Amino acid sequence: MNTVLVPTDFSKTADNALSYAIDLAKTYNLQVTLFHAVSLANIGSVNSVHATDNGERLLADANFRMSEMVTHLRKLHPEVNFFQVTRIGLMLDILDELCKEILPIAIVMGITGAGSSFDKVVGSNALNAMQNLNYPLIIVPKDTVFKPIEKIAFACDLKQVVASTPLVSIRAFAKLFNAEVQVLNVDYQNRNYTPATPEELTHLDNMLEDTRHSFHFIENENIQSALNEFVDENNIDLLLMLPKKHNLWQNLFKKSQTKQMAYHSRVPVLALHLD
Repeated sequence: MNTVLVPTDFSKTADNALSYAIDLAKTYNLQVTLFHAVSLANIGSVNSVHATDNGERLLADANFRMSEMVTHLRKLHPEVNFFQVTRIGLMLDILDELCKEILPIAIVMGITGAGSSFDKVVGSNALNAMQNLNYPLIIVPKDTVFKPIEKIAFACDLKQVVASTPLVSIRAFAKLFNAEVQVLNVDYQNRNYTPATPEELTHLDNMLEDTRHSFHFIENENIQSALNEFVDENNIDLLLMLPKKHNLWQNLFKKSQTKQMAYHSRVPVLALHLD
């Protein structure tokens, strides 16, 4: 389906991600499906009659609140088709099931900073989705205002690019957004350079031959700092990450820096998995 899927817990963080998703849908002619999971923790013992009644009541309340939201959104944005889904269960499990049913273009989730306990809960949902769901995920930083996506930064360590690059997905998003993919390689004193690096670079260049792209090489020991500077200096609109890939991003995640990039990125982060 030509839709973006937006989980919501009715928080300001989720509302900000929803606003971004709506503008994304308007710009690229997409639909928006809102999703809310009624937590099992709020229901009680699944073996009790009380739990069943409580679950039905919570589901009805959530459906009512979702319907009010969708009705309001349809009035504000008549050019966008809105749909709603409310189910009982664990958010990530149901989100995975729902993705299999509707095959969204992408999931859109919000994230704030890493300061408060609420931030950590909201952030963990987005980061868990990034690590565990095999569907494109756009993580929207706090207070992000949508602008058309013209430049996508793709950080790559130029290792085993044929086997580890989700080429179909990258090309599909570049085509959807009519965007240039700017491949960024960060190294320091050639620590990651190998005899195979030039060949890997040629492979990636050939793989992206039908997609507007460019290559950029930065000498910096601090990868996170290099990425942020590149994003700022080149007016990047979207930062592409491959969270399950055993490369730069996997190494970053082991150092907890991928989490920091997701929390503190100045632009939305698109997480892709192997095709």
